[in-house]
Amino acid sequence: MNTTKIPDQFSSLTDHVKEYIGLKLELFRLTATEKLASLTTHILLSLILFVLGMFFLLFLSLAFIFWYGEVAGPMYEAALMVAGFYVVIALVIWIFRIPVFVNPLISRLSNLFLEEGTDETK
Repeated sequence: MNTTKIPDQFSSLTDHVKEYIGLKLELFRLTATEKLASLTTHILLSLILFVLGMFFLLFLSLAFIFWYGEVAGPMYEAALMVAGFYVVIALVIWIFRIPVFVNPLISRLSNLFLEEGTDETK
């Protein structure tokens, strides 16, 4: 049995372990960067769609107020109707916030961060 090869084998094994740990850290960094970029993209897209939706609702509300003011009655009645409509919508959203907003958000984030594969195209 040749004992001079054992230190060389341990040295080689140590080098391989260091290389493996370095590669695993690099994979973790790349995976985290990819998932963070995906999350940032989803947040920005949601924010843009939210702002555009709010502008749409604002102009739609104003159009209804002016239309109602010309056709059926005073503008303040239309403004009160629009405000009441938004209060009802806010209450419905508040009541159904967990199944409609929270659960899908948690599901999406857990799928994003706990997914093993990197071939997500959603």
